[in-house]
Amino acid sequence: MGATEDRRRTRIVDRQFQLGLAVRLLLVLTALFAAGIGLAFLPSIYVLATTNDLKSLEPAAAEFLVLHKRLWPAALLSLAGIFFYVILFSHRVAGPVYRIDTILRALIEDRDPPVVKFRDGDYFHPTAALLKELSEKMRASRRITAPRPSGNPPPGDAK
Repeated sequence: MGATEDRRRTRIVDRQFQLGLAVRLLLVLTALFAAGIGLAFLPSIYVLATTNDLKSLEPAAAEFLVLHKRLWPAALLSLAGIFFYVILFSHRVAGPVYRIDTILRALIEDRDPPVVKFRDGDYFHPTAALLKELSEKMRASRRITAPRPSGNPPPGDAK
């Protein structure tokens, strides 16, 4: 028995899909984070930009520096965590899509498709059941319509 590659340990099944999803999600979340951080800094920035009174500037400047010190590391950590979560999450989508594509390719090429099996945490289990049913139906259809060797009539046709 030959050694087979264990694809289940790989977190990147479809690099283009998974990294593309992660990058798009990060861009959207970065924009939302930027808007949130802007709103957090806005009162301090407004006071710093519009006030000339030193007694009012000191608390606004201190608040601005504290926010700057605390928010940026939290934002970077959150974005990194979201990126890795999206990679793990997209694995639950990309893996089944990869297996569905493999089965459909086999069906198109008139080969017996591999067994349809998804991991427990994967999405599209109802689709896997449909593909399994379709594969079994096509296997049965091939057995019925398979050409017989010459000189051997099908069972029940003996004369």
